[in-house]
Amino acid sequence: MNRKKQIEPTIRKRIDELLEASGKKFSSGDLRGSLDIALQAWDLIPEPKSDWDYYPQSLSAGFVQDFADLGDKESVSEWSQIMADMYGDPNHEDQLVLMTEGEAMYKLGDKDRAYYIFGRIHEIYGQRGFSGDQSVYFEFYRKEKAARGE
Repeated sequence: MNRKKQIEPTIRKRIDELLEASGKKFSSGDLRGSLDIALQAWDLIPEPKSDWDYYPQSLSAGFVQDFADLGDKESVSEWSQIMADMYGDPNHEDQLVLMTEGEAMYKLGDKDRAYYIFGRIHEIYGQRGFSGDQSVYFEFYRKEKAARGE
């Protein structure tokens, strides 16, 4: 198994400081401010970002969710692709990658894209791909599939 490299401690420290500040903005209800600070942390990750462990994966997934909360579909699409790259998932088969994008598209009201993504999850993982709170998306997928006559 190829392990990803660890970011240098001084850079990690600065990223952590920025993420702490971002978290405080988020807690105060300033999602846009929180996101702006988190994007500064992203910029500190050395290129190619996909070579590094943890930060690129968790930040990119968080950006997908944050941009969905802000109603920014274009950025959700962009960051969904970046997230897949950071997770080493060029074929979009990873359950977390798919579910993160599917939830975001569902939240944004893009039911066609959400249906497609949830269909991929079902195709790859079956019903077990929708656990806990995610079972609502399986119900959406199942009902939408029946309504489409598929």
